[in-house]
Amino acid sequence: MAESYKPMDAFDSMTESTFIIKPKTNTNTNTNSKSDLAADGGYLTLLQGQEPVESMQLRKRLFAQLWQPLEEELFTIEKQVNNIGITEVCDFVDSSYGEIERREQGQVARPFAEVSAAVTFAGINTGDHGKLFQSLQDQLLERGHHVALLESQYCNTLPNLQRSLLEQMFNSIYADTDAGPSAFGGTKTVTYDLGLLQLWWANAACSGKKAVVVLQDFEGFAPTVVDDFIRIVGGYCDAVPIVLVLGLATSYECVHQSLTKASISMLNVERFNLQRSKQCIDTAIHRLFVQGRAPLCFGAEAYKSLLDQFLLYSFSIAGFVKKLKYAAMDFFYAQPLSVLASMLAPNAAVSACPVRLNSDQVELIRMQRSVQRFLERRATENGGNAYVRQALSDDDFFQDTVLLQMARALVMYRRSYCLGIDAIVEIQSMAPEAIQKPVRTLHYYGVGQQFDDCTHWKTLLAVVRRMKTSEMTLLLQKLRRLVDGAADVDWDLVADGTHIHELIQGAAELLANPDGSAIPDVLDNSEPKKRTRTRTEMEHRPFLLFDKGASDAQLNALEKCCEAVEAMLRACLISYHDVALNEVFYYRHSFLLDTAFSAQPRAAVQMALGKSHYYVSCDCCAVTDAEDHGSDDEAQRITPTMHDTSIAYRLHQECGRLINLYDWHASFSSVVERESQRTAPSQGEIQARFMRAVEEMRFLGFIKSTQRKTDHVVRLTWGM
Repeated sequence: MAESYKPMDAFDSMTESTFIIKPKTNTNTNTNSKSDLAADGGYLTLLQGQEPVESMQLRKRLFAQLWQPLEEELFTIEKQVNNIGITEVCDFVDSSYGEIERREQGQVARPFAEVSAAVTFAGINTGDHGKLFQSLQDQLLERGHHVALLESQYCNTLPNLQRSLLEQMFNSIYADTDAGPSAFGGTKTVTYDLGLLQLWWANAACSGKKAVVVLQDFEGFAPTVVDDFIRIVGGYCDAVPIVLVLGLATSYECVHQSLTKASISMLNVERFNLQRSKQCIDTAIHRLFVQGRAPLCFGAEAYKSLLDQFLLYSFSIAGFVKKLKYAAMDFFYAQPLSVLASMLAPNAAVSACPVRLNSDQVELIRMQRSVQRFLERRATENGGNAYVRQALSDDDFFQDTVLLQMARALVMYRRSYCLGIDAIVEIQSMAPEAIQKPVRTLHYYGVGQQFDDCTHWKTLLAVVRRMKTSEMTLLLQKLRRLVDGAADVDWDLVADGTHIHELIQGAAELLANPDGSAIPDVLDNSEPKKRTRTRTEMEHRPFLLFDKGASDAQLNALEKCCEAVEAMLRACLISYHDVALNEVFYYRHSFLLDTAFSAQPRAAVQMALGKSHYYVSCDCCAVTDAEDHGSDDEAQRITPTMHDTSIAYRLHQECGRLINLYDWHASFSSVVERESQRTAPSQGEIQARFMRAVEEMRFLGFIKSTQRKTDHVVRLTWGM
């Protein structure tokens, strides 16, 4: 690959060039297929080309119809949640500079003036800050204030900052007064100074309004620029009510670290928290996944990947939406059974699929494990053998009858699951704060674990068993309201026929009158036991410790209510794996999401240096097929035709934590000198190539210098 040392060779440095190895062109390429692919928006006929064109076009329409409402729903949720913090900042701006208003009214103001400043913590999701502060600017403009939104990249010096500020302020004043520059003398502004703002502010008659200056990314501004700007603003705040809004992404301590004490003493600071990403995600997950407004739900692994990207990396709502859209695109682009999403349209009853499925699609549905279990359960019922036989042999019967029944059962399961999560939220509201979990975590427990395997469900059931009669009565009232709101759930299709409404209603009636009323049939009608209150009895029935004065009938009613609540949760929080068609509507491609959104540059660089012939596509560096067959000697063999950085990387893998540069250079020279050429490289050329390879590895983060031994470097990476 490299027969001699060429300093300007394009392939000589992997840190200075990006290589694009174009594939071999095929002269028989069909241009019509490319045009058809572009016309269909990238959609292809699946099932090895056996999918009908109508199904492919339906998948395309479904993605456009279903994603647009979801995106609008997410935007509405984000706007509603962010408006809480934005309204607080706007109220602070409205109430600022009461001294000016008192002076205008003839009252005595304070002898000194402070610059009102709102320090807002917007969170580490810097990608969402633009939309957040734009919403803040829009609301301030709606209240009649004049706003200048400044970014650090355009305000690197104090003159640039004042210029951007005055230009935005003047444009705001022109928009309100319908006046142009000619109305103020007809000359263009050459020297940008806040004295001009004072003059223009007086001429514009902006009584009651504020001049709001928003520093969107405070950490990006030079501390000296902000410090000087605050001193200048302090001299004009008597005439112009200037309010500063400092947007922070790290912490409030950044203000004290960046500004001097003299500048901070001039500020009337109030702190606000605009980071409400978690509340936004909780609301979005509850509406889209728990309530089932999105036809596509996430399995346990894919949902964990979706949450980890948000919680462990950026707290970015935009990143969450992108990942959700990517999953929806993969579902409608690559899943041939995504046409069934038309049967589960939101806010509509279950209907038949708009297009007729062919035999390959029907057979693919029959091959799903959940469908097979559904048919096996039907076979155990009376007349089930004939039903199953017809479902397996008659495609029309399967589409018109069986598929509709499975889709309806899936819809009923989602509604009952929503009821179960809401019941858990109500139970948590009466539990200690230490064991309360957000909705996103509750949903992860619901999709990721069976009911008996989830420790959090057991903890909440223990809380229910410790409730007094008054607390149990309040809980049952809340559960009855939830059950009444889910009156459209057909309990014969879910929860093995357990009627939750009758169960909760019977428990409430029994608790209200434990002595005079008979035990309902839905509850265990065993006779009340004599409560001896032994240690074993109290371990199994902790409510005996709290209702010591209660009668045995009341304690028995409490126990029956606990059993009813547990039966309700068991019936509603069953695993989605037990529901038919879960393989279709529960997205599980977590590896695809991690590959697309959780980049691993270190692994990519190590793979490129360790197996450079795959990237450069050269035959001289390829190591035979022994590497693929597991021969370590051939796989680790270093050839002189490899790239210099690749040679140095492979040699450094044989060293320990400290690498002797002399020994490393000697090993590098022994490899390079074996190049098949007429004239061997000189020692100076070898040394230059080695120094360049070492510096590239230092730049890539594989090694670093050490003060302990000047002729050694420290190895930083291990593995691969």
